[in-house]
Amino acid sequence: MLATKVGLNWRGGQPFRDSRRERIAAEVEASLRRLGTDWIDICQVHWPDPETPISETAETLVRLFEQGKIRAIGVSNFSRDQMHEFRQVARIHTAQPPFNLFERESENLLLPYCAWHSIAAFAYGPICRGLLSGRTRSDTTFSGDDLRKTDPKFQQPRYGLYLQAVAELDRFARDNYGKRVIHLALRWVLDQPGVTAALWGARRRSQLEPLDEVMGWRLDAGALREIDRILRNHVKDPVGAEFMAPPPRTVRSSSSEAASLQPSL
Repeated sequence: MLATKVGLNWRGGQPFRDSRRERIAAEVEASLRRLGTDWIDICQVHWPDPETPISETAETLVRLFEQGKIRAIGVSNFSRDQMHEFRQVARIHTAQPPFNLFERESENLLLPYCAWHSIAAFAYGPICRGLLSGRTRSDTTFSGDDLRKTDPKFQQPRYGLYLQAVAELDRFARDNYGKRVIHLALRWVLDQPGVTAALWGARRRSQLEPLDEVMGWRLDAGALREIDRILRNHVKDPVGAEFMAPPPRTVRSSSSEAASLQPSL
């Protein structure tokens, strides 16, 4: 099954949100060409674009769906209200919110909305960019374009508090299940109401090894309460995934800058 995203553009090597009709159509055609296929199984909008009407984005995806170029319509990083507005024009088959033990903004509104309207919810970042892997330390450094360089959770003194929570979660997992924190974090996401799948990104085959320890067991109500207690004790000022959002598309006064975007449309 092939899944990809649309709704981003680039200027000077930096991404920005762009969900205009012509941009999405061009991205889908480019994806079909690169992938060597006649259709995409799931086409998702990366981020809501505040400068493009949601109805325009939805209408574009409906047209591509009717043409058979995409077989399911998805949104990513949309709020419940934005999804509701989108659904006035197009059916949403999938939603992709950030969701993990430390980034839980979706659990009270968005996930129940997905469950009620039969929208498959693909939780991304289930181990919070490695923070819940149990492998990061206080002296771990991040280089290049690593998102953790700008993630507030990885900046001291907050980083130290998150690491304390990870250490206690790891002890809880070992003492009660014979597992490690990475298995606990993934199991927690999968056990949450409304979650269809936890998206797991791996660059090497060895990174898939923890998955065997995630299946075949569940967290009961008592375990969920204890996990919440651990989080409350250590993370007094939680932050979400807002830092990852690319900037919106802005209207440029320079004709040369505007012209530079034309080849990508």
